[in-house]
Amino acid sequence: MIEFALQKDFLRIFMRFFLFVLSCFALEFEEVGHRASTMGGVGVAMKNNPYAIFYNPALASANDNARMGYALSAAFGEKNLLDVFNFDLNNIQDISKFNKLLDDNLLRTKAQGAWALKAPSNLIFGDLSIGFMINVYTASTFTGRLANDITAINDNIDFKIRRLDTVELPVAYSFALDTALGELSWGAALKFMSFSNVELSRKLGVTDSKSSIQKEIKSIMDGSNSVSAYNYGIDLGFAYSPAILPEFSLGLSGRNLNRPKFNFKEQGKITAFPQARLGLAYELGEGLLLGMDADLTRNIMLSPSATKKQYSQKIGIGVDAHTPFFSARAGLASDIAQKNGLIMSFGLGFGLVDIGVSASTKKGKVDDVSYPRYFSLHLGGSYEF
Repeated sequence: MIEFALQKDFLRIFMRFFLFVLSCFALEFEEVGHRASTMGGVGVAMKNNPYAIFYNPALASANDNARMGYALSAAFGEKNLLDVFNFDLNNIQDISKFNKLLDDNLLRTKAQGAWALKAPSNLIFGDLSIGFMINVYTASTFTGRLANDITAINDNIDFKIRRLDTVELPVAYSFALDTALGELSWGAALKFMSFSNVELSRKLGVTDSKSSIQKEIKSIMDGSNSVSAYNYGIDLGFAYSPAILPEFSLGLSGRNLNRPKFNFKEQGKITAFPQARLGLAYELGEGLLLGMDADLTRNIMLSPSATKKQYSQKIGIGVDAHTPFFSARAGLASDIAQKNGLIMSFGLGFGLVDIGVSASTKKGKVDDVSYPRYFSLHLGGSYEF
């Protein structure tokens, strides 16, 4: 048995749990792929986006080239949860401050793999695209409240953790029209969606054993007790480039417009609520692009059941410089709903191999060790033909 004064042991469990996820959040707007993710999330109006089917299906017809992209990424986000470990959990002196953390805390991770193909333009009218995306989300939180005369967490605090696996298989059709006002592009994607969910909620006490906590977290992380549900989603997109300024493009994307629902029976339900995002892009010259994206909706993030809802609403700007054999990107983004500071991103690519990183300026601290409240790693590549 252990005393929770040895809180570093429990923190170590969290870190192992996070590293496990990276080796193998619910549902903010999916930023897919190495290029957009290292440009502040910009992608809705970017005509050469290899992952257009996930951002804006209309973009497939806004650019005549066929293209393929693959991407792997891992992300970590934290809000107030690790701050709990700055307290002596057997002798909490500032009850008010501790309860404030319990009111609003979350630790989330995401591992993602994606592939997309815009087929060669061999249709009489329009273009076809296909894609595949898998995400493994986790979200954990502490809930509860300590009375003013209680200074230890013994059976007063709940630890909750949730894992959600999602798979999307979209097929998109798009077409473009040249008019006197400029080029207008429309697109729609129909996607098969599979969600698998598993959760754990348990009270924490000073006599909890380290092995029992590890065992329960591992049972969630391996997903062996997950319950699956299936549905389909509908995405729509629009893009416009004016005749007087063809270097400029505007994009508008709507995802999950049919509000697909996933029923996990005794484990509850999840609704994929509609999302909308606006994008702008401008080509400064051959191989140089500026862009901006902004969420028009406040999107619900994954969190354990019966806990405070967490939201995401991002705005980002980015620049992309590329040649056929080399690319470099940078971006700035802010999640105005999460308030985790500016998120800075950078990426470099050489042919079919591209790497990138994103990190927030706002930092947390545990045992005098600072860490970014959000960071992500990206690997991918794309090819036009």
